[in-house]
Amino acid sequence: MPAFGGTEDPPRNTDAEPWSDPEIWQMIASGNGRGVHHIESPAMTSLACMADVRDIDRLVAIVSVIRPGAANGLKKTQFARRAQGLEPVDYVHESLSKVLSSTFGVVAYEEHILQICEEFAGLPGGRADVLRRALVKQDEAKIAEVKVEFMAAAKARSRDAYSIAHVWDLVAGFKGYAFCRAHSTAYAVEAYQGAYAKRYHPAEFMACVLTNGKGFYSPLVYTLECRRLGIGFLSPDVNASSHAFTVEPEHTPSGTHAPALAKSIRVPLRSIKGLSETTLARWRKERCKATFQNVRDFCERVHPQGQEALDLIRVGAFDSLGGTRIEQFWRCLHSARDAAIDSDWLFLNTKEEAIRAQFREEPGILQMLQDETELLGYTVSGHPLDCHPNIRWDTYCPISELPRYHHQKVTVCGLIIVSRSHLQENGEPMKFISICDRSGIVECEIFADAYRAYGLATVRYPIVQVTAEVTPFDNQAGFTLAVQRIEKARHIQMTKASS
Repeated sequence: MPAFGGTEDPPRNTDAEPWSDPEIWQMIASGNGRGVHHIESPAMTSLACMADVRDIDRLVAIVSVIRPGAANGLKKTQFARRAQGLEPVDYVHESLSKVLSSTFGVVAYEEHILQICEEFAGLPGGRADVLRRALVKQDEAKIAEVKVEFMAAAKARSRDAYSIAHVWDLVAGFKGYAFCRAHSTAYAVEAYQGAYAKRYHPAEFMACVLTNGKGFYSPLVYTLECRRLGIGFLSPDVNASSHAFTVEPEHTPSGTHAPALAKSIRVPLRSIKGLSETTLARWRKERCKATFQNVRDFCERVHPQGQEALDLIRVGAFDSLGGTRIEQFWRCLHSARDAAIDSDWLFLNTKEEAIRAQFREEPGILQMLQDETELLGYTVSGHPLDCHPNIRWDTYCPISELPRYHHQKVTVCGLIIVSRSHLQENGEPMKFISICDRSGIVECEIFADAYRAYGLATVRYPIVQVTAEVTPFDNQAGFTLAVQRIEKARHIQMTKASS
């Protein structure tokens, strides 16, 4: 998969007509829309791959096809196959060809119910809308009531019994809500615009996604997507951070002839867990007056609580002010004592010895990553997998290599970054998890049998070993991973000499 967000933004296809930029459609059709509103969930990225979405009409359609009313009865697979010519389009009755031509015979939009009732049966619009609402609410009594009227109206139009039964099945299969086409179109246009921003301005786009904080995924997943795109991260900084995630301009290290560094996203101070709004407000007010010269200057002007000061040290927010983190700790403590603040300032509600032990020696990279994970929810100084150095990654199939193993059993390993419980159609519990290694992210489908046997492992271990079958989509453009086993990951065996 291409990686963007390096030393310069990728070139735009300026010759492309609106809605026809092949670079954007390639992103959507390959399932790389993570972060793009409306098309970023695992279900939507999979459907975009299944249907090979490369035009605006098909994108409009899948926005509604994914909804419960349109999606039941394997309609997603039906739409995807028909859209690519992998199975013939069946309109059930010739009168519906005009109504369902844009969706290849699949009932995808709520107005399709009204249009089918009118074109096929001549049912009055008001009664057809009653049926639509009953289907959305799954009101079986009302559906049965309108069914009688539908049958009678269709017979009055001289429709044959076979066609009446099959068209009714088509209509009655639309149970649950979906969108009207206008609604789907608005979402699809917004999705295309988001995909455009991600394709041509990846760092700025992902910074906005992280700032907004209302996407489908956790910030951890979005930081992993940034890393896939070649975008790095910079620690919160009392002088450089703002209220939002911001993109640092490209720069070359002073005094060197090194190439310009890739764009990175600066993490805002507000992302630090436990930092109060009161402290943040004082920080913003004081920073507007003048930059902070050193740790003591910050403490005397902002007056953070003891734990807040410790957490700022742990995430590197004072690193640009100079000194080691041990020195920063003692400067915080001395600034409080010199200002006649309670000498227990850093130790309120906390065991003093535990804090002193924490700052007895400079943290190594592993400790820094663990602190960032605890306080931010993701790592800044390195990849999240750096927190797990003892995993035998070289013994597993990389996630990026899975497309090579269609219809084969593979064993992959990854950090669980998304976990969603679900019920199968028969009511049995199952689970979806997304795992990542350094090469990518993949969703795993844990059906009921495997979930009963191995579901506990998805809670017990942050990193799991997954044995599954790679089941390709009909168009071979993507796949699902049907889980057979989930276990604890293999670890490097430490000998007595090495330990």
